[in-house]
Amino acid sequence: MTTLLQDLRYGLRMLRKSPAFTTIALLTLALGIGANTAIFSIVNAVLLKPLPFPESDRLTFLTSAFERQPGVAQPFSVSYPDFFDWRAQAKSFTGMASSHGDSFTLNGLDQPLHVTASTVSADFFSVLGVPPFLGRGFTRDEEKPGTRVVVLSHELWQSVFHGDRSIIGRAITMDKQSYTVVGVMPPKFTFPLDGDPPRLWRTFGPEAESTDPKEPAGTTQRGAHYLEVVARLKPGVPIEQAREEMNLMARAMAKQYPDTNKKFPSVLLITELEHLVGNTRPRLILLLVFVGVVLLIASLNVANLLLVRASKRGREIAVRAALGAKQMRVIRQMLTESMVLAIGGAILAIPIALWALKIFIKLNAENLPRLQSAELDGTVLGFTAIIAVVTSIVFGLVPALRAAKPNLTEFLKERRGGGGSSNQRLRSALIVVETTFGLALLVVAGLLLKSFHRLLEVDPGLNPRSVLTLTFDLPEKKYSEQQQVDFYRQLLSRAEALPGVVSAAAVTPLPLSGGNAIITFQIDGHPVPKSEEPSADIKVISPNYFRTFSIPFKSGRDFNDHDDSKSPGVVIVNEEFARRYFPNENGLGKRITPGASNHGDPQTREIVGIVGNVKSRKLDSETVAEYYIPDSQLNFGSMTVVLRTSVDPHSLTSAVRNMVSSMDPDLPLYDIKTMEEYLAIAVATPRFHAILLEAFAGLALLLTGIGLYGVIAYAVAQRTHEIGVRITLGATRANVVQMVLKSGLRLTAIGVGAGVVLSLVAARYVSSVSSLLFGVKPTDVLTFAVVIVIVTLVSLLACYIPAYRASKVDPMVALRYE
Repeated sequence: MTTLLQDLRYGLRMLRKSPAFTTIALLTLALGIGANTAIFSIVNAVLLKPLPFPESDRLTFLTSAFERQPGVAQPFSVSYPDFFDWRAQAKSFTGMASSHGDSFTLNGLDQPLHVTASTVSADFFSVLGVPPFLGRGFTRDEEKPGTRVVVLSHELWQSVFHGDRSIIGRAITMDKQSYTVVGVMPPKFTFPLDGDPPRLWRTFGPEAESTDPKEPAGTTQRGAHYLEVVARLKPGVPIEQAREEMNLMARAMAKQYPDTNKKFPSVLLITELEHLVGNTRPRLILLLVFVGVVLLIASLNVANLLLVRASKRGREIAVRAALGAKQMRVIRQMLTESMVLAIGGAILAIPIALWALKIFIKLNAENLPRLQSAELDGTVLGFTAIIAVVTSIVFGLVPALRAAKPNLTEFLKERRGGGGSSNQRLRSALIVVETTFGLALLVVAGLLLKSFHRLLEVDPGLNPRSVLTLTFDLPEKKYSEQQQVDFYRQLLSRAEALPGVVSAAAVTPLPLSGGNAIITFQIDGHPVPKSEEPSADIKVISPNYFRTFSIPFKSGRDFNDHDDSKSPGVVIVNEEFARRYFPNENGLGKRITPGASNHGDPQTREIVGIVGNVKSRKLDSETVAEYYIPDSQLNFGSMTVVLRTSVDPHSLTSAVRNMVSSMDPDLPLYDIKTMEEYLAIAVATPRFHAILLEAFAGLALLLTGIGLYGVIAYAVAQRTHEIGVRITLGATRANVVQMVLKSGLRLTAIGVGAGVVLSLVAARYVSSVSSLLFGVKPTDVLTFAVVIVIVTLVSLLACYIPAYRASKVDPMVALRYE
């Protein structure tokens, strides 16, 4: 311990004697460690932290697997009857629960309040393992028709009901219906963990009711898929065993119910954490690799600085060796100084990491699950301490080993104890490695940036500019189907009369809002078994929808006020629908029968129009077949109002709110956004990663340039005497600059060559494993060329500064240089 303290005191004293070296080394390490700490805090929060539920590793996510083509399956939501069969028959779980997103209007308050909600099965809270803070959870009897009970979130209980403990057992009014409060959940509890957090939960009892004798209750429709299912594995049951059990069950149900389940022959079963993370994992791992490489480059830079410093301390180390100092003693002293630098860099990295983390959260607050919980907790600080130790070894070991073996003969030959040509070769090799990794980072970042710009260039098929969207809920108990149609017609008519409104329409679901509906259909004249029916995305719209969104008509007509519930059924399809289902013929006049109706059997509909394709799901998704039905002929519940304006869309918010309130004061507006905001959300995640990767690649390039500058500057200093002789013998300043540039650019050329090879490997990996590239090949020549030019220019600048200074050397001073 005494020796260690002695080494620490000596190391601190030596670092104080070299303030420039110490400052540069600390800042370099602080940037590298800070970036790693910030990104690891995100990775820890999103990928590594267990879910906030007891024994969360046993929680699994289950969903149907839709087999559009044999052997090609994709996740698909679950129907109530399938869920009931799963829950009753599965043996691998202690419990299974269903849920789906919902929303309601709370009435009876000073102002009506829109609340996000979740409709769940009775054992929802027990499966998650979280008991209520007040009251109780649900019981199986409360799944029966006619039962209306709710559990409040802690936030809603505090903000709306002021933390009143007597709320248990009281009735509240939602959508003009009375519900009994049976419980309040603990603070911070929420599920699902992504998206808007539910503010209350209810059972599916109301959905088990049938309000129309001709229309079965939602809980009895095996073909209606909109549930998510979570289950808790029994202790000791591996997930593979549970998956096999569920697949056997799905195959049996596909045979038992071929009309509805033939295309669902398997079940997707993964951990709930894996479901939550989704395709975020490869993106975050890529970020972690990026900052790891940045830290490696920073470490190599500091190693270069330490080599230079060890060269300058050659006389001191040689004297210590001559006086009997053993190699291990010198190595320990040098490593102690490296550790002091690393610890100092780690301490400075903490505020940098906090600052960076705040920016990262602000950049992507809504798109990465659990990002808001990212913090510099004990795990993250422990990671920082570990990388500080590892970093100190990485950049300190080689210089320490070099310094511990002083060659007295070589030292005497060196005019200034420069460490000889071997040290120079090592420093040059480190620069080549830095250039190699720096170029690879820049190439990958450049490809992702180009991919992001390609995404921005995607034509969504509609014009999002100057379009305001808003939603409200029309309660079914207050508004019949026809009254809902009349309400929207009156609202749209009044909205179009507002100053600044060009046109108005309504739609459900709204394009790019994250929601979509898929309904099967029959093609008239081409009957197929129900299990073989094709399917396509469906939208219910009001007249004027295509004009409001500037979606072009390719042929046919728009819906009009004559297309009501008493007139023949009509439908409009997109180009992809017509191409796929009516190839080489005109789709106009063809008839299809969508499997959706409000009363009785589905209605056969004539295709009266064909419109352009719209990217309704995601900008980077393939174009899907889509068809549109007028809201007067099919009721899908609440719709989103869409207003095209000639003024700033948000400037109309107050006028629209007042207009809706004048028609019904119990209808609060929500999701008031422009379509450009929806587009921004759609590209938020790729933008987030592109910005971060560009920033880290830029930092790597800066560190590489600084490292190259340091090596060339030191080499120039070592050759000052030689340069003086050359100038005395007639060399021009241009000759000196050329000589210095040649040595620096030689290192750059080697690094660039190796970097191109590494870039090709990295780009192909990113493209194949992470699927991060959109519309860009991993071998994009332009990106590689631009990056090579940038790296070369930075290297040229880093070399030119010391070269220019060398050309200004006074020959008389240089000849006396010792």
